[in-house]
Amino acid sequence: LSESQGPTAVAICILFAVITFIVISLRLFSRIFIIHSTGLDDDTQLLSWAFIIVTILAVHHGLGDHIQKVEAMGGPNFIAYAKIVWMSSIFYNSCLGFIKLSVLALYSRLGDTTLQKMAFIMMAVVGCQCSANVLTCIFQCSPIRGAWDTSLKPKCVNINAFYLSNAALNILTDLITYAMPIRMVLGLQTPTKQKFAIGIMFCLGFFACISSIVRITFVPAMLTSPDATWAIAKPMYWSVIETNVGILAASIPSFKPIARRYLPRLIGEYSSGRNY
Repeated sequence: LSESQGPTAVAICILFAVITFIVISLRLFSRIFIIHSTGLDDDTQLLSWAFIIVTILAVHHGLGDHIQKVEAMGGPNFIAYAKIVWMSSIFYNSCLGFIKLSVLALYSRLGDTTLQKMAFIMMAVVGCQCSANVLTCIFQCSPIRGAWDTSLKPKCVNINAFYLSNAALNILTDLITYAMPIRMVLGLQTPTKQKFAIGIMFCLGFFACISSIVRITFVPAMLTSPDATWAIAKPMYWSVIETNVGILAASIPSFKPIARRYLPRLIGEYSSGRNY
């Protein structure tokens, strides 16, 4: 019972917190000091860091430890743990939604009419999906407190079915979102260096999809295991990987103005005149 997956989860959280801090700092520098324009998508990092913070807090209260050890820590600790896990589901689904909306908003500014229409349709789909997921997470039990307070006997939705269907739908919308502009990108008359940068963005996007697929393989065990606090560790830290890699993918276009100003040879002579 002394073994714990908590340190692994914390290490992954800290690693991605540092990486995203650097990336987001560059992104905000580009938006504020070069483009002189910011958007709601720049707030996505706040959700990712909130998710990282609650994951670390959950580890403090027993995430990654065997259930016997967590129960020995007392009822109030378990209630605190359950509440933090409830909060993490809200931040996770919010973060995923905003990442995809950020990427789709970029597509809508690329000038391709077909891609713009597809982007707006997907923005509506993702927006509705994200809203429904977050509301379901918040109001999964009546009363709401029943989601974490084991002393109550609440009426709750079938949370197992929700998690599985939500994970599958997220994978589907991820794949559609990151595959949408491939046809247009292949036809672009741009220098190889720029196509390479675009390729990196797509690779990161599809890696986020792969992370989501890996995560869903652990979900059934998490939902059925009697050792819940142990079984949830892998899905939790793969969720951290998925959301933060998605943020990296969504942030790459914002590096172009920095490269254009300080490293013009890095992106070649071609310039579309657009500041993504």
